Parts: sequence; C-alpha cells; structure tokens
Amino acid sequence: MSNLEVQIKPSGISKRNLVDCFYAVVSSIQGICKKLDADDVTDTDYESLCFTAIFNGAIENSRGDRVANALSGKEDTFFVMSPTGINNRSIINCIYQIFLMMETLTEKIDADAAPPSSVNYEALVYTAHYLWTVKDEYGNSVGASTTQTVTPMGIDELQLVDILYCFVHSLDTLTKKLDTDAVPSGSDYEALWDTANILMQVEDSKGNVAGNALTQFNP
Repeated sequence: MSNLEVQIKPSGISKRNLVDCFYAVVSSIQGICKKLDADDVTDTDYESLCFTAIFNGAIENSRGDRVANALSGKEDTFFVMSPTGINNRSIINCIYQIFLMMETLTEKIDADAAPPSSVNYEALVYTAHYLWTVKDEYGNSVGASTTQTVTPMGIDELQLVDILYCFVHSLDTLTKKLDTDAVPSGSDYEALWDTANILMQVEDSKGNVAGNALTQFNP
C-alpha cells in the first residue's frame, strides 16, 4: 500500500502529529539507551546519564502511550504534552532536552571504554543534524550555531518542522550505524527504535522526507 501522506510538512502541522512526533523521538532515545545498557558495551549507564538525568517532562501521544521522567529539584522546568494540551514553553523545553540528550548520548558512545568500530557518532549523528543553538528559559544553551537560534520567545512553524525533520533523520542515522558497527552486539536498533516507533514522516523546508510511511489509517 502506498504512503497515505506525509504527516508533518512546511504547509501545516497539527497538534496531534506534533505531540506524536515528540513522543516518538523521546521514547526512541530512551529505548536506544536501554538497549545499549543491555547489549555488549562496557558502560551500562546510558539510560541514567543520557535520558534520566536530562529529560524532565511527560508526553502522551494520541494512542495513549506515555513517556515521562521527573528531575528532583527541577519541578519548575517540568513540562507536559498531550494532543489536547501543548504550548510554546513545552515545545522549547522539549527541543532543548532532545538536543542535550542526543549530544550526551553520541559523545558517550564515542568515549565508551569498549567503543563501536567507529568513533564518529557525535560528528555524524549530532553535529551534522543539530544545526541550531537552543536556549532554555534560564539562559542555558545547547548547540553551536551562530545563525539559527531557538529561544523561549517562540519558534516559527517552518523552523519547528525543520527541527523535527532533523530529530527523525538523526535517529535513522544513529540506529543504522549502531546496527552496522561491530559493537554493540545487537543488530536490531533500526527495527525497534526507528521502523517500529517512528510511525510518521516529516518533510523539511527543502523537500527532504524522513521517517516511516504510514500505510494504513491511524485513528
């Protein structure tokens, strides 16, 4: 069956698809971290350092699936997202935290005491995709761009779509790379945390499409 349509594109984005995309990205990051801890790598603290220590929010998608984590003493930065409730603050906080999780994760893979056969995860997965500087509401920043900045003041829809594209495409790059490297031992990262979990497609402002085609109606 052919693709029904690209769900997120520059011409429009619904709250439902926006929340579903954020859920898919964050839950995939957590799933990859869990799998790295369980697979044949030296370090077993990927989830604790790259997800639990950074993510501070709760996202419920349109199917009722939920990913959540709360940081002690950081109640003021906790955010909640659902298809019926999403605001600018939660969007910026989530983007900031995804940037930080992916930077931390790729740096940690490269530095692992039993590293994969290549140590360019940060360069290929993070640096090549995350082309913005993102600032949170307390003035903290992540990213190195001097021309593209996301601030708590807001984000326009075109910029948001391009960032969602970068998230989805970077996870495809990461999972494919983990599958083909000699370490970790698992070879089903893409199947579990891209193909089976990123259940939508995102088209950026240049016409590039990332994600997985939806081939049946998703009520």
